Amino acid sequence: MKNKILVLALAMLLASCLYEKGGVINPENVTGTTNTGSASTIDTGTAICDLLSGTGGSAATNENGEICFDTQILPLIVSNCATSGCHDSQSKRDGYDLTSYDKIVRKGVTAGNASKSKLYRVLNDTGEDRMPPAPKSRLSASQIKLIGDWIDQGAKNISCNTSSSTGGTLPDSVQISFSNHINPILDFYCVGCHTSGSASGGVNLNSYANVKTYVDNGRLYGSIAQQQGYSAMPVGSKLSDCQIMAFKQWIDQGALNN
Repeated sequence: MKNKILVLALAMLLASCLYEKGGVINPENVTGTTNTGSASTIDTGTAICDLLSGTGGSAATNENGEICFDTQILPLIVSNCATSGCHDSQSKRDGYDLTSYDKIVRKGVTAGNASKSKLYRVLNDTGEDRMPPAPKSRLSASQIKLIGDWIDQGAKNISCNTSSSTGGTLPDSVQISFSNHINPILDFYCVGCHTSGSASGGVNLNSYANVKTYVDNGRLYGSIAQQQGYSAMPVGSKLSDCQIMAFKQWIDQGALNN
């Protein structure tokens, strides 16, 4: 009887932890989950950090449930829109520079009303005006919803960057998965700039084989850890301590295609 009570108590404790941050986690394999509904649970590969430590992930919302600009919106816009030849500070295509908060909200964003915001409309467009333009892939429905929700919430410059926090540790025993933990981070923060047809700096990260090339030469970790001598990535922001640690642990475990 005591054993049954103990098992039940542990199950209840685990269930409460799983929903503290980062959306629903699969307790069977401790992987990230993709959510196409609530913007606050969009998958950026941080679920394993949130589950194991309770802190250190790249937060989706602040304590008031407001979407974080620095960790969710800016990296998404920069990696997909503020690229060379489009809306970076040099190109400013059609007069739009989308490299910082002040420049993003300067025009094309009607705070509090996504449907009246050009930024949101072109993301949903299926014709010639859609952004990012072909041959680049469209943002996913959940990514577009995230931006729309941010605008509807007032397009606020809310910071949730936890890169300098002391939390977010990962036990050495945790097996990091490329498909479940590493690739979602790359997809959200990097692939918009580093994919076929628009490989900024000649770096293409749209497949495991390509990623492994930059693992082997040290450039991937050097850039995301923003070490001296490497180009700091993502542009304009930094991954959380836990996300960076997940990359290091995955590399130390052999950088497997798992």
